[in-house]
Amino acid sequence: MWPAQVVNFTGKTQFLFRIEKGALDVNDRNVNEYYPPEDLRVPFRNMIYIGDSDTDIPCMKLVNSQGGHAIGVYDPDTGDKTKVRKMMRDDRIRYFAPADYREESELDTLVKQIIDSTVYNEILIKKHNEQMKDNS
Repeated sequence: MWPAQVVNFTGKTQFLFRIEKGALDVNDRNVNEYYPPEDLRVPFRNMIYIGDSDTDIPCMKLVNSQGGHAIGVYDPDTGDKTKVRKMMRDDRIRYFAPADYREESELDTLVKQIIDSTVYNEILIKKHNEQMKDNS
C-alpha cells in the first residue's frame, strides 16, 4: 500500500483549516472561503493537536492561539522533557505528557479531560448564543 498523500510541516496547517471548515477533499477550494463561526465544522477551540517535534510547532501554535489544546509529547523511555518545556515556555503548547498512547496513560487521561471540558464549554456557548438571540 502507498501513501495517498504526503504532507510536509507547512501542509499540516492547511489540513487544520480543512478540518475546521469540513473541506476535507484536497481539491476542495472552499478551504479558502470565509465561514461564519456558527458554520465551522470543528472550530479550533474544539481541536486537540498532539505533536513531538519542531515540525509540529506551527500547528501547535495555531491551535493553541485559537483556544484549542496543543499537547507536546516526549519519549517516555528517556524522560527528556527539554523540548516540551521550551514549547510550554514559548506558549506553543498548553500541556505535555509522555508519548504513551495506551488507554489509561497520562496522555489518554489528559485527552479525555480536554474532551469533557470541551463538551461543557460548547453547552455554555450554545446557551450564550441562544440568550443573545432572545435579547435582540
